[in-house]
Amino acid sequence: MHGSAMRPVSCPRAVGGSLRGGLALLAVFAVACEEAAPPETAGVAPGVDARTPGGGFVPAKDAAVFDPAADAGVVELPAPPSAPEHCALRPSDPGPALIRRLNRREYDNTIRDLVGTDLAPAESFLPDEEFLGFDNQAASLQISPLHAEQYMTAAEFVADHVAAHRGALLDCDPAAAGDVACLRAFIEGFGLRAWRRPLEAAEVDALAGLYDAAAALDPPQFDTALKLVVQALLESPNFLFRIEVGEPFESVRLGEPGGLDPTRVRLSDWEIASRLSYLLWQTMPDAELFEAAARGELATRAQVQAQARRMLAHERARPAMLAFFDQWLRYAETLKIDRDPLYYPDFRPEYRDLLVTESRTFISNLVFGAERDLRQLFSASYTFMDETLARFYGVGGVEGPGFRRVELDPAQRAGILTHGAVMAATAKPNMTSPVFRGQYVRERVLCTPLPPPPPNIPVVPPSPDPDSSTREKFEEHGRNPACSGCHQLMDPIGFGFENFDAVGRWRTEENGHPIDSSCQLAATQDADGSFANGAEMARRLAESEQVQRCVVTQFYRFAQGRGETLADLCTLDGLYDAYAASGFDFLVMVEHLVASDAFRFRRRPPASGADESETGADAQEAAR
Repeated sequence: MHGSAMRPVSCPRAVGGSLRGGLALLAVFAVACEEAAPPETAGVAPGVDARTPGGGFVPAKDAAVFDPAADAGVVELPAPPSAPEHCALRPSDPGPALIRRLNRREYDNTIRDLVGTDLAPAESFLPDEEFLGFDNQAASLQISPLHAEQYMTAAEFVADHVAAHRGALLDCDPAAAGDVACLRAFIEGFGLRAWRRPLEAAEVDALAGLYDAAAALDPPQFDTALKLVVQALLESPNFLFRIEVGEPFESVRLGEPGGLDPTRVRLSDWEIASRLSYLLWQTMPDAELFEAAARGELATRAQVQAQARRMLAHERARPAMLAFFDQWLRYAETLKIDRDPLYYPDFRPEYRDLLVTESRTFISNLVFGAERDLRQLFSASYTFMDETLARFYGVGGVEGPGFRRVELDPAQRAGILTHGAVMAATAKPNMTSPVFRGQYVRERVLCTPLPPPPPNIPVVPPSPDPDSSTREKFEEHGRNPACSGCHQLMDPIGFGFENFDAVGRWRTEENGHPIDSSCQLAATQDADGSFANGAEMARRLAESEQVQRCVVTQFYRFAQGRGETLADLCTLDGLYDAYAASGFDFLVMVEHLVASDAFRFRRRPPASGADESETGADAQEAAR
């Protein structure tokens, strides 16, 4: 299958014991990825149309294109385009499939599992850029010359480690089996794991040819060849990118003769194994997953779900799933905050770690614990604290260093929106910010994107004033006619959290003024209303279908590495239905996602000479 889809990537010639002189890395990336990717994936950004629960559409703020005319034919249907009668009568469209580069976390985890040691070379890489709030999106995982230089340096570092520990990493003895035979065996075994698929014979031959190049270099010849092979494997796009080609399959459609599916290809078992492992563990497949792929046991929904359940039950799934929540809910940004000592003199750096640990422990319990009802993410009147954090919050009765469940006053706190980490991450160094907090709820919890400020309006938020409250200052600021439209969508939400200061502690007054935490939700699908404070509002949000659909949408973006498009609506509705029917069990939604056609299939590449307008339409959809 692989040989028919792409040529083996040529191995560079060694110069002075290094691959640097012979490796035009960016050119190799471009050629290999162009060969492996169908036209709709080349040089385009993912779709980011966000569908409201009522079936309408709004453009996400990262969208480069939103064409109402193009969508009009869908929106004008008598039922939403994802209504059951439409989804059942048309073949599923898996949506755009985009080549994804390993991000820094995935790169380090993969190297760790390849060589058995946590070398962490990616810690020195350029930071991963984000798109739609996540660092694993195809649109942002581009390659620059500096990236290429860092990949070469890392590959040389890992190659040195492999050569120094070859006794543990080779399954043969070069002295007994012969240098070339042992090197070929290493290429086939290590190469399969590095490229997450069996190597073609031509690829093995090309890599083994590096032994001849090593013969001209300083001894020991085998170690030099081994290093060159490891460098070539790790600098290849087959390692750095998750390249998915797929394979034709037969399908039967109502009223049509059987035959090869004309619009889709099924991902191979090896490609499914990689999709599963990088989603659920953020690393390469383990031995059991590789073995299942080799036996062809990842071809059905049931087989994929069985592997997903196994992997989700493993301890490796916790950091991978928490990575999604960290990025979606942004509470981990508290690790980087500073607070003005003039206003918060008792805030110490160690509190940042404790605040984030509170949120992570709380979410881990909701996802992997016994209750597993994610509505409590926004409604729970309990959290997890140790003694130090409890003293910081002013909560009594907690003793000792371990984090344990602590019941809270439900009139004050409700779920993650009232956690100290979220309150601190959405505040300024010297004061709270109703704007940041309202924007956070609007965009991250309701999936309602807001436009940027007008370009001709300077963004100058109020400064602390001992003679007035923050609410009074921001109410005055929001009365500016040029700003009021958007601020009316944010500030009335943010005011509900004014009982929480800029480090997340409860307060009842500010500068001698009583706190007014009354708040309002407007322009939502099903959560509009006035509330006494943020805790009451959070409980309304917990029961909102719009909010729970937003949970599904956010995870879909994270899982697929792109924004959702019109083609994804049936999939998103199916995921929401399964999630709601399970009592809002997050892991049930994950299991249904990996069994979906969107996860297991990709669009069939257009045949040679196909109508260019069709290919262009696919590219435009992926670019939205």
